[in-house]
Amino acid sequence: MNTTMTNSKSFRGIFTALLTPMFENGDIDFQSLARLVEHQIKQGIHGFYVGGSTGEGFILTSEERQQVLEAVVKAAAGRVTIIAHVGNISTRESIKLAKHAELQGIDAVSAVVPFYYKVTMKEIREHYEAIMAAVSLPMIVYHFPGATGVNLSMDFYEEMSRNPQCIGVKFTSLNLFEMQQIRARCGQDFLIYNGHDEVYTGGAYAGADGAIGSTFNMMPGLFAEMFKIISSAEQPPMADLQAMQAEANELIAHMIQFDVIAYEKYMLYLQGVLSTPTVRQPLKQFTAAERERIEQYYAQSDVLRRHGLVVKTEC
Repeated sequence: MNTTMTNSKSFRGIFTALLTPMFENGDIDFQSLARLVEHQIKQGIHGFYVGGSTGEGFILTSEERQQVLEAVVKAAAGRVTIIAHVGNISTRESIKLAKHAELQGIDAVSAVVPFYYKVTMKEIREHYEAIMAAVSLPMIVYHFPGATGVNLSMDFYEEMSRNPQCIGVKFTSLNLFEMQQIRARCGQDFLIYNGHDEVYTGGAYAGADGAIGSTFNMMPGLFAEMFKIISSAEQPPMADLQAMQAEANELIAHMIQFDVIAYEKYMLYLQGVLSTPTVRQPLKQFTAAERERIEQYYAQSDVLRRHGLVVKTEC
């Protein structure tokens, strides 16, 4: 296995699964996107995961996905690590997106498993191998059985880990035993990213090298601090981490009463980061009553207000 890439500190840390800001007509709001990128970097995150589920990647056209990636690369200006999600049901379309990503100079690509059509582990492995053969970038497998309905086998992970170009997995599952088994089967050099934010500390203790998370959009600094504590201490203080995870989970518990992407956009709108909280159809648009409930929660949430946009003013 090629350990040069997998041992790189640039691939370990807190990676925000970026939202895609939109105007009220559904067009992409690139000014808000640049502001979101800057806000996240100032809050201490280590990188971005661009074009995934949180970014409404499967609702955007391929051209829009390319435009969003280009905008993020420009706004980040080489300051953080960028992983481009190029996943698509079509292998050919995934390759097209991967080739474009490589031209942007990003650090790695990732792809969700092919879904909807019932394919075997063999076809899934060949799907990834075809994408990797088309580019020289590292690949991060995206495991999200709750959305795709596909459960990857331990044999699949072990086989993929033998490919020097496949450096890890974005593991979006609450099954931390399975996460630990991936670590045991694939070794220390195979990167594992915790994907469910509500169990980040548990994932870290199960062997995760970092996290790729959706709610990091709303509270990046909190998770960046949790990673700092976990990675810097030989025996991280459990009580402190439990308290920080509980603070995050209070917000997550409120969020899951609503549509997640729309909720996060609304909170970022209230934080002053996004110009509008618009999501693209067919995602849910909130009613006036729902917006009122969200605004009331924001008004009393310390973690959300603490992560609001800070605008410098001239003296």
